[in-house]
Amino acid sequence: MSWVLFDYGGVICTPQPDSDVARLASAARVPVDYDRAELDGTTYWQKVAAGVGRSFTAAQVAELIRLDIASWLHLRPGTVTLIEDLAAAGYRLALLSNAPAEVAEVVAGLPVAARFEHCAFSYSLRSVKPEPECYRAVLAMLGAGPADVVFLDDRPDNVAGAQALGIRSVQFTDPAQARAALAAYGVVATPRS
Repeated sequence: MSWVLFDYGGVICTPQPDSDVARLASAARVPVDYDRAELDGTTYWQKVAAGVGRSFTAAQVAELIRLDIASWLHLRPGTVTLIEDLAAAGYRLALLSNAPAEVAEVVAGLPVAARFEHCAFSYSLRSVKPEPECYRAVLAMLGAGPADVVFLDDRPDNVAGAQALGIRSVQFTDPAQARAALAAYGVVATPRS
């Protein structure tokens, strides 16, 4: 096993809290439910507005992007500790996330991102999980074959997409479960005190 590949949303950070999604919906004055990995923030929010017969000012778009980014910054301490333990044990780590450029830039600047040799985001790959092209692009970036990677993601469809290419995968539910599942693949990192 050469690489441990982490998803970001739902694994390293919590899913968007309902209160944050409510703030987005309130600021937009429309329901918010989306994965905008292939659109920039301005384009996405103007499409949302157009869908309900409105438009947003540049200031409104900036506030919606700010709120969206903030909603993805609630880190899971247990996952951060797992990442630190794996790094200390010498495992090669990478990140693969469906994320727009605005969110990806902030995530790539987080202290935990420094533990990853590579941070891959859907906006730059021009494909999203669970599309096979997304995983193939990451494998090429890592210089790895499917058997050289174990992948953690909270979404069953993303796990299934990786498994279909032969990538060993774990459906993440919580950090302790992930640590045990990784150990079953021979990826063992002793918790540091």
